[in-house]
Amino acid sequence: MTTLTEKYDLLNDPTVDPAELLTFVNEYDSFDFCENTELENSTIRVFVREGKIIGTEIFGGFGEASTNKIFNFANSTLGFTTQEVLDEDWVGGIPLESFGEDVIYGRVSDTKGNYETLTITKPELKEFMFGPDVIEIMM
Repeated sequence: MTTLTEKYDLLNDPTVDPAELLTFVNEYDSFDFCENTELENSTIRVFVREGKIIGTEIFGGFGEASTNKIFNFANSTLGFTTQEVLDEDWVGGIPLESFGEDVIYGRVSDTKGNYETLTITKPELKEFMFGPDVIEIMM
């Protein structure tokens, strides 16, 4: 059986007590996993629990929300869609239509400039992506 760290060399898989159920979060440059120009200047957070990827979050660069790069990536590359019309100044979060996954697209207002987010997980796993059992791996 292939482990995550064998399949994805960049993923950390910290050794912990197997009785302790934790979710580990690693942050990477998006180009480490996908060389799509729409992900330029973005980061990806990978959530790992019990040796399996349970979700991902993509964050765009500050001040780049109006370019819709991550929204376009979600639509053209991943096939996630919405009927919502998003103008240049819109901020908030909306669910995107998907194939049994929870996919949330958002734009966040920040003093450094608005940025885009995309969160992808399974409905039954989203609860494990936040809370006291989520540990960020510092690299």
